[in-house]
Amino acid sequence: MTFFTVNRRTNHFSLLLGAARLLGAMALVALLGAAAAPAEIDRGASRQLVEEVDWVVEAGDSVCGVREARQIKKPGVVDFDYLVGLTAEAKKIKRDKIDPNSAEGIRLMNLAKSNVRDACSAIMKRQGYDSVWKKISSRKGAHIEDVTAYVEIEINKK
Repeated sequence: MTFFTVNRRTNHFSLLLGAARLLGAMALVALLGAAAAPAEIDRGASRQLVEEVDWVVEAGDSVCGVREARQIKKPGVVDFDYLVGLTAEAKKIKRDKIDPNSAEGIRLMNLAKSNVRDACSAIMKRQGYDSVWKKISSRKGAHIEDVTAYVEIEINKK
């Protein structure tokens, strides 16, 4: 079987056809080689099966990190409203009796929530979590670490 025919009259089509035949043959060899490999090679030591955890989440409860349940491996959870109340902006709203529905109140609350998200993101990266949630659970009862205290310390640093 010849893959390429090279002479003075060779055109691009025959070169492409020859390359396609060569790639097809290489793919066939790879598939047959994988099928013919002895089953003893895979003894389970090279495989690390991670038990899939069925997470129960809602997109609106994500504070930072991955947002899809299938991507979650090590989540953290926080008491978001409590943390927002610790920020300087929320304290200013309460101290100055600013209406939370006014333009100034909305601006301050958005800034407070942004500061909490930033603090959560810093803790997430520092502690090795892939996401932080306001609310998350597992159908299999997997443990979810509460990182509220760490985020509180981070907020108080500012």
